[in-house]
Amino acid sequence: MNDVSTPSRLQNITGIAVTANRTHHETSDHYDDIIVHLAPRWRVIACRDRIQWIVQKRSSKHLNKGKWLGKWYWTTRKALIATCSSLGLLTDAAATAVLEALPEFISEYHQK
Repeated sequence: MNDVSTPSRLQNITGIAVTANRTHHETSDHYDDIIVHLAPRWRVIACRDRIQWIVQKRSSKHLNKGKWLGKWYWTTRKALIATCSSLGLLTDAAATAVLEALPEFISEYHQK
């Protein structure tokens, strides 16, 4: 049974089988701990040390080019959601639900 307090990793949320090698490089498309993609050039990840959530933006306007760059860093779900909302990134109800299912603090987050 799934624990709703911690969302599944991206490939489980979308149902897409990921065939690429996973990595600990936060700037990679294949980073290990992607929380959710909010738009084609925006995503949220948990940093590799699990001390903050990072709102990232792709450096290139062209999809599949450039790298992911951290723009905002948060330790609370409330601040993370407020930032994503202010950027107009919460237009997808499923993506919003993933963020709302995160624990209140990153210190309570555990990757599945």
